[in-house]
Amino acid sequence: MPDPLRWAEAQAAKARTVGRVLAEFRALGPLEAVVAGRLVDLGAPKQRALLALLVSRAGQPVAVEVILEALWAEHPPPSAMASLQAYVANLRRVLEPDRAPRAPATVLRTCPPGYLLDRRVIDVDVHRFSDHATTGWQAWDRGDAQQALNEFDVALALWRGQAYAEVANATCVVPEVARLEELRLSVVEARCAALLAVGAHEVAVAELDAFVHAYPLREYGCELLSLALYRAGRQADALGVLRAIQRRLAEELGIDPRPALQHLEREILNQVPALEWRPAPPVPPQAVPDRPVAVGRGWTTGPPPPAAPSPAADGEVFVGREEALRQLLEAMTGTTVRGRVVTVSGEPGVGKTSLLRRFATLAGAPVLWGSCPEHVTAPPLWLWEQILRAAGTCFPQHPVPGPVAELLNGDHQQMVAGIEVASANLRRFEAIVHYLTDASQAAPLVVVLDHLHRADPSSLRLLAHLAESVPENRLLLAVSYRSGETATLAETLAALARSEMTRIELAGLNTQETQSLASALLRREVSRPTAEGLWDRTEGNPFFLREVIKLLTTEQRLAQPHTVPVPVPVREVVLRRIGCLAQSAVDVLSVAAVAGRHFDIEIVAEAASVEIEAALEIMDTVGAAGLVVEDQQRLGWFRFTHALTAETLYETTGRLRRVRLHRRIGVAAARAWAGLPDRAAEIARHWFLAAELDPAAAAHAATHAATAARAADARLAFAEAATLWRQALTATDLSQREDTDRYPLLCGLGASLYRAGNPHDGLPVFIQAIEESLVAGEAHDAPDASRPVAAAVAAISEPLWRQAGDGEVGRRLVDVLERALAQVTDPGQRALLLSCLGAARLPGDDHRDRRRQAGTELLALPGLPPPMTVRARQLRAQAGAAPDAAGEGLPVALVAGEVAAKPAPTR
Repeated sequence: MPDPLRWAEAQAAKARTVGRVLAEFRALGPLEAVVAGRLVDLGAPKQRALLALLVSRAGQPVAVEVILEALWAEHPPPSAMASLQAYVANLRRVLEPDRAPRAPATVLRTCPPGYLLDRRVIDVDVHRFSDHATTGWQAWDRGDAQQALNEFDVALALWRGQAYAEVANATCVVPEVARLEELRLSVVEARCAALLAVGAHEVAVAELDAFVHAYPLREYGCELLSLALYRAGRQADALGVLRAIQRRLAEELGIDPRPALQHLEREILNQVPALEWRPAPPVPPQAVPDRPVAVGRGWTTGPPPPAAPSPAADGEVFVGREEALRQLLEAMTGTTVRGRVVTVSGEPGVGKTSLLRRFATLAGAPVLWGSCPEHVTAPPLWLWEQILRAAGTCFPQHPVPGPVAELLNGDHQQMVAGIEVASANLRRFEAIVHYLTDASQAAPLVVVLDHLHRADPSSLRLLAHLAESVPENRLLLAVSYRSGETATLAETLAALARSEMTRIELAGLNTQETQSLASALLRREVSRPTAEGLWDRTEGNPFFLREVIKLLTTEQRLAQPHTVPVPVPVREVVLRRIGCLAQSAVDVLSVAAVAGRHFDIEIVAEAASVEIEAALEIMDTVGAAGLVVEDQQRLGWFRFTHALTAETLYETTGRLRRVRLHRRIGVAAARAWAGLPDRAAEIARHWFLAAELDPAAAAHAATHAATAARAADARLAFAEAATLWRQALTATDLSQREDTDRYPLLCGLGASLYRAGNPHDGLPVFIQAIEESLVAGEAHDAPDASRPVAAAVAAISEPLWRQAGDGEVGRRLVDVLERALAQVTDPGQRALLLSCLGAARLPGDDHRDRRRQAGTELLALPGLPPPMTVRARQLRAQAGAAPDAAGEGLPVALVAGEVAAKPAPTR
């Protein structure tokens, strides 16, 4: 089945699983059974025939006598009953593999006087076929031909051959088989009627021609075929079909055709206008079925809703564009009164051609298509040669004027030789215009000019000349062009604007449509975060999206689409577009790509050693090419239209040059953004990426990263701050300076991790800070004892630290605090460390001595405030309690606030 039909059946299967469906049967062809999602072996022919008989009467008991007569052709042998019981037992094992021994059967039940399949726990494709057919006729009755076509397509896709093939000749099943076959033929005819209703005349002709040959006496099929041929411009063939059915009925049955056929023949002979097709108004969005639009044989029947993409005629999945299609169809409807011009513009890859192809399948009128080549130089009027050749094929009854015939025969002498005579050109243009407008007199005609920005001057002049005649004819001109390449189209677009022009500016798909496209291409449900990640990199450009989606080959890439490398086709397209720019523009764009997708032009100009005025002129040029856009919120800022463009430029810049550019941008940014905390992270990013250049760059990176980390802490972005602290530590190590002080960086990292709710990583960082401060103290004659004390207080001052203070980490904390106690002599600081040790007890430890000592040393401090005296006495009293009592030592946060042992300032 086509993908939309697979999708519809998958949705039906999902709905069936909500009920308690134990087995699924497919009887519209050779019998199949699906149990637990797998086809099962139904055994010998008679056993299969038994099941087919039961399926044909699902929900009704089938008498044993009826079964015996059906299986043994009314002559059952003496062992027939035993064989029947064996068949039933085998089928029960297959249909209910998990049924416990001696448990009653649920699917195939014994029900006097025979057996039945319980319809409550099974699903039969026959019933689904009937449901879809009924829904289709209901949609047809209310005038919704599109939904009717969808339902009929899904219904017919369920057929795989003759229904109940195993017992099709059994007397008790023959009526059901005949009923289903008649229903199938009626649905085929109804589907073809729906094809005609939505304007697919050529497709209907192919379908009905085969149908009439197979069933030559079905009058309704012949009526539909005749109408389809007439609408396809084949009046003689249409009359031939009607006269053939008249002759056949008279010779074989001796009857006249029904009045509808006779009436249709008279209308065709008189060319009654009512026989012409007119497009129906677009279905409102809420009326579109929540299912992919079905696909006929090589023809897409209608625009899908955003959540349900459908493949186009060439198999390409088409998503969204409902508003653009509505505008095109409204313009098509308007051509019944007067001609219209529609322009479709947008950046490369945004889907202009796909939109016009989609519209061509829905237009319900002849479509003449011309396209301008990109990589070769076409002769003058090559675009119109394609249109005129298509017109000659589509309208053979219209004579080709002499000047048109000369052009089609390759007579370009005047243009090629450069002897372009104005009068001769005007006569040729007039002949082409009259030829096309005459063809549109009987019915609307669509002329599509794709990639107009590549057209030669003669083709553009002819288009402008034709545009003057459009309003007086039934012609729809649909042209597409790249919005960034309109320099040569100014005069032509001005001429088109005078002809009641409708402008369609295509933008990228939105997030919902991106999600639908990714789900359809990957054939699995894609999450909203994944769709948002795809959209961030592509801005919804369909070409970029498809190429990135192809690389979502692993679960990791699916969850993190930003990790997908730039696809090769995207890289080639981007580099080809950039290759059309001047080298100076390419150089500035390369620096901008290193600066980031969003960049300050003054910073980029300084890093690129370009004057600001020259840089702004370059921005105008690349902006006209659609590569960058100006930020309307921040003066002097620009951004790349697509992140993939910036990524491509970044990756094609050599690694050493990238690093050096990061340093130059870092220098310029640090000077321009000094004192701006919200820019600190961006400055730090460039310095960090340049840290490997030399120790001096690494030192700058560490300083700026620490500044950015403090700024992130100040705005409560603790996770970002932790990342910046880590970058500062890494850059500090790269600086290779002996006087490097890691202590404030470690304390900052630990505090940010605590505040981000991650004590498991934060506590080891504080322990490392204490250890490094002790090592530094041992290396100096006058160690700073306040540092290990401050780190210890910070380590256990947050309630979350308990989550990480057990096991090896807890033992390591106790050990390092005991080492610090040996270096600290100040009574207040010792009291703090003792209090920390009391709080950092391990399970089973008895820290009464530490608590007693902490209380005693606190009481010995001169001038101790009265509240602290009370707390010190409480600490000493807790020393007499049981080891696991509630008291865990003096609250360290309170002590730290009142004892004059202040932590070293972080810088």
